Amino acid sequence: MTIPTLADYMVYVEKRMEAACGEMDSDLATSLSAVFTTTAVSETDLFNFIAYGHGCHALAEAFRERGDISNAGFFHAMGQDLLGKAANALADLMAIGIQQAGMARH
Repeated sequence: MTIPTLADYMVYVEKRMEAACGEMDSDLATSLSAVFTTTAVSETDLFNFIAYGHGCHALAEAFRERGDISNAGFFHAMGQDLLGKAANALADLMAIGIQQAGMARH
């Protein structure tokens, strides 16, 4: 047995999201909602934003292949928003790191 890597986690989330094209189970919906509405900024949050953002894009593509353009557009937009949150979280983490290191910001 091996310890899952962050890449393994990302693949797991993407596959789980993609499989939700038929019907999303309540655990996945709760996890997605928690990631989407979080205001915290940590390394875990950053990775969840990226993993669930990619998962939303995978789900959007699955809906697009079925001809469900409305849901495809919704999940694509949600994925874009999550990737935007990831960029903001990265910037916040970098700023925190600079401040903690005592470096001068210009």
